[in-house]
Amino acid sequence: MKSPQEIRAFVLKAFDTLFNRRDYETAAKFWSPNYVQRSAHIPPGRDGLFDLVRAAPPEMRYENHVAAAEGDYVLLHGRFTSNGRPRAWVAGDVIRVENGVIVEHWDTLQDEAAREESKSGLPMFGDRFPTAPPQLTVERASRIVAPLYEALNQPQKKDVRALLAQACHADYKSYSTNDEWLSRDALAEVFKQIGASVPDLAWSVTDIMVSGDRVIVRGEATGTPVGELFGARPTGRSFKTMALDVFTVRGDKLASAYHVENWVGAIQQIQR
Repeated sequence: MKSPQEIRAFVLKAFDTLFNRRDYETAAKFWSPNYVQRSAHIPPGRDGLFDLVRAAPPEMRYENHVAAAEGDYVLLHGRFTSNGRPRAWVAGDVIRVENGVIVEHWDTLQDEAAREESKSGLPMFGDRFPTAPPQLTVERASRIVAPLYEALNQPQKKDVRALLAQACHADYKSYSTNDEWLSRDALAEVFKQIGASVPDLAWSVTDIMVSGDRVIVRGEATGTPVGELFGARPTGRSFKTMALDVFTVRGDKLASAYHVENWVGAIQQIQR
């Protein structure tokens, strides 16, 4: 039987392998195929846990503050930072190890409190309070989304990839349905394709609203196609159409977007 110190080190290595290094093949050696997940936040089983980590931002990191072991149980006090939420998660985890693998897990999660929110006057993790993220105001949201909309104005004349990199995280997802999405690089190609068909494409922001870490943008697109646009041949006529974008902000960049553009209406204007 391994000592408590060895079991403690084993679990800490498992957490680092899965949450920080994202080495799923190696992590599978730490977690039992019959792993029991007793968390309100994580789907059941080993696959549920691994899929949750796969879907998390690549910047997410687990930091451990306290780890204690007794018998087959390891108690962890740690923190998940850059988790795609406005606050880091401070986590209390109870891990049960059996026959050299993790077989069961319980947890409690709390948003990390800022100094002014701590009634004890002490930080929840370590010896320092977190630096509060700047409030997402309309003005700050406008600055964050500006490079993306700049890339939509005559894209063929712009460094679209650089502008999108300025506005969006590397793992940015642009959803055109609830399930289908494009990566940042794939979206850059779409922008350039539309720009080639509509050289005078102009995209203006008519309204911006902010709710928590979400930014809602109502925009307007205009242009006169000279090439085929979504299957419609150019006729010399112009279009003006509306677009709605719902962005999620992580830190100082965009993490994802759900968007709807009325291209059907635009094509009807071209062909009428």
